[in-house]
Amino acid sequence: MVMLSPAVLLSVWERSYHKHPIERALAMLDAAWPEVGAGTWASAPIGQRDCGLLGLHESLFGAELGTTTRCPRCTERLESSFAVGDIRVRAPAAPVIQPPGQLSEQDYEIDYRLPTSEDLLEVLAGGIDTEAATRELLRRCVLSAQQAHQPIDPIALPLPILARLGEQMTREDPEAEICLRLTCPSCGHAWRASFDITSYLWSELEDWAHRMLADIHSLAGAYGWSEREILALSPARRQLYVEMVRA
Repeated sequence: MVMLSPAVLLSVWERSYHKHPIERALAMLDAAWPEVGAGTWASAPIGQRDCGLLGLHESLFGAELGTTTRCPRCTERLESSFAVGDIRVRAPAAPVIQPPGQLSEQDYEIDYRLPTSEDLLEVLAGGIDTEAATRELLRRCVLSAQQAHQPIDPIALPLPILARLGEQMTREDPEAEICLRLTCPSCGHAWRASFDITSYLWSELEDWAHRMLADIHSLAGAYGWSEREILALSPARRQLYVEMVRA
């Protein structure tokens, strides 16, 4: 992973502004791992992708993360903070395409692969409801399924077998579903909430981009510098100039 310059970050933000959140995430990863071939991140397992995004957040905005939610029981507003290391299992690295996996349970034999961003984009492009999207994703990721050596439609697999398949996929790609354990300080209710690093990192990038453009506007107006010259300044020097202009 390379450290992204302000100019590259602004370019990624501008190009991805109107794209799907998954495509935004892939654009950020492609920029941070320029040695990785085009489309590699899109075909990597979801957990690998999100592990890379966590590492990218750490390098750009620091290791601290924070969320705001409401207690599902008493609706109390709850703020929580945590570190990247609290939710990341693996160190961020260039994506590695996983070989197909196998599950043998009772008289069922299943060959499968882990879901990817490509899968999600294809499923979501169909404009189908959540239940239909889940079925389509299952059909894409289950390469073959047999019961007592007879082929079976993945959709016909019983729920306990699908649950075992989900558990095995989670072990192989642990960051694919990041959950936070939260406890309400007011009523004591405890629950698990999903954390979406895809949207979180983009929100951080968008806030940064707006601040950066405001700084460029101020400095260009005050000194007549070009955007390229302003972006080439170190963050510390740029901030000092901005403070003097706005004083």
